Amino acid sequence: MSDKRWQERELCEIIFTGNPNAGKSTLFNALARAHAHTGNWQGVTVGAASKRVHTRRGEMLYTDLPGVYSLDGYSMEEKTALSYLRAHPSAKLVQVVDLRVLPRSLRLTKALLQEGRDVVLALTMRKTFEKNGGKLDVAALAEKLKIPVFYVNAYNAAEVRAFNLFLQEQWQKGRGHASDKGVKLNISDMQFIQDMPPQNPLCLEGIYRPQQRRESVLEKICYNRFLCLPLFFLLMAGVFFLTFGEGMPGTLMKDFLEEMICERLTSFVGAHLSVPAVRALVCDGFLRAAGGVLSFLPQLALLFSVLLFLEESGYMSALAFTADGVFRRFGLSGRAVFCILLGFGCTAQAIMSTRGFENKKMQRRVILALPYISCSAKLPVYLTLLSSFFSRPFLPVAVLYFLGVGVSLVVLSLLSRGETGAFLLELPEFHLPDPIFFAKTLLFRLKQFIIKIATVVAAFTLIVWFLSSFDFSLRYTADVQESILAQLSGGLKYLFYPIGVRDWQTAFALCSGLVAKENIAGLLNLFYPSGLPYSPQTAFALAVFVLFCSPCISAIAASAREVGQRNALFYAVMQTGTAVLASYIAWFLYAARLFIPVTLAGVLILLAAKRLCFERIHRKKSGYA
Repeated sequence: MSDKRWQERELCEIIFTGNPNAGKSTLFNALARAHAHTGNWQGVTVGAASKRVHTRRGEMLYTDLPGVYSLDGYSMEEKTALSYLRAHPSAKLVQVVDLRVLPRSLRLTKALLQEGRDVVLALTMRKTFEKNGGKLDVAALAEKLKIPVFYVNAYNAAEVRAFNLFLQEQWQKGRGHASDKGVKLNISDMQFIQDMPPQNPLCLEGIYRPQQRRESVLEKICYNRFLCLPLFFLLMAGVFFLTFGEGMPGTLMKDFLEEMICERLTSFVGAHLSVPAVRALVCDGFLRAAGGVLSFLPQLALLFSVLLFLEESGYMSALAFTADGVFRRFGLSGRAVFCILLGFGCTAQAIMSTRGFENKKMQRRVILALPYISCSAKLPVYLTLLSSFFSRPFLPVAVLYFLGVGVSLVVLSLLSRGETGAFLLELPEFHLPDPIFFAKTLLFRLKQFIIKIATVVAAFTLIVWFLSSFDFSLRYTADVQESILAQLSGGLKYLFYPIGVRDWQTAFALCSGLVAKENIAGLLNLFYPSGLPYSPQTAFALAVFVLFCSPCISAIAASAREVGQRNALFYAVMQTGTAVLASYIAWFLYAARLFIPVTLAGVLILLAAKRLCFERIHRKKSGYA
């Protein structure tokens, strides 16, 4: 393309495609300076993520698509990617290829070239590939395919700049490679790919030599079906102890931050504000409420660090591989592991990742079960409710987390009809995450939490402070029972009356979790700065309500995009109703010290009843066949 034509063109779109787990999102983030979610598994990119970049030659539109193996489409996310590709026939394509599986990736290359698409290969994992004895003649491969081929390390700034320069200038101007000088693809040149057996890379003789890799001791352990799951549960138990245990780093850092914000900073600011209304607004409505939620940042940082390490090291893929047999008992594949672990971070993100399933039935079942996974926003609520009554909240918080996983599996089992789908997964090698990338990703996730506290939670608590500090005549009142909020929310207390709640403030705080779960902790700090006026029995029942209730509004919106507004609203109402009933049951069982044994017995009875019912239906259908 000439310079003149390029200058006249308003936008040039470059689409990143390729097999899953090849590094597309990582390269996209490096080139576009974006923050698309990355990870060592399918389903990380669940839709088209785009970002516009202004250059001296015009405007570029970078688009990251879910991974695909072919142009046929298998899962819902693959079909989404292929639909986008065909809807943008003039876009340039960057096919990101893992060098370790180059021969298998070239089938997609051939299909794209046969459709007449402009393609450039970006080869990743060079260091690992060559370290294990692999070798590639890049020039010979580029000449054979008649397309540009590059080595690109997304963590190497120099390589990223060079590749970006090619995309922004040389490629559009039509110079730099033989394929850009008017050489058209001759399909006969692709015959070596056409005849290539599925697992025989030696067909690229003289061009490509595969790596030779021995399985490490760590990989033998992690891919052992008898050791992988126990190792994971042991690891998570250790993380919970470090995060919530008495005298552990998470608790010490949380207490320090809480004292600095809620005590020292609040006292210092309050001493310099003479107007009672203003002092109450700043100290109680903002610092003590939103700052109290912010004090949980160190504990969230520990959880995020471990989950991120599992993602980037390759362990999560090993967990999905070994857990595939377990999840097939629930009518799912090992891909459900990714959704569940993502649910510990953000329910909305986990719901969007369900596009990786093969059909809508599986997706609906997982979406219905995911809200019972305790997301990061529920952690401050659990600790706010339980810390006042338990000197060691480690055990009750851990019980809630594992209870949520158990309930999710029970829901999946009850909804299962025995159908399962094929599970395709790229198994990465275990490696230590890049420190810079790890730090940037962790800081970005923590920044998102801080932004949410500083915007949504702070705004909500300030509005609630105003409504709870003024009456309908807009007169400031120190008696919260005379406020606007008391008149509007007084009836909510009867919803939780059976479990010992006698005031509307707690009921309103729990209902505010439908907007954002962090609101619950913020409002409880606002209404009860000296601690909750409840027994441990009531506090635990309220925590069970938070565990079972509908997710926040953003997760409901994500669910609506996947299964429709009617289904999403139905799920939310049903889950909230179930949460109220579960809190009643938890209150009674806690009083009788029977919570854990009765819960386990109930789960076993439900699973046995479901299995018996399913087998009878299956036998009846078989009898008519």
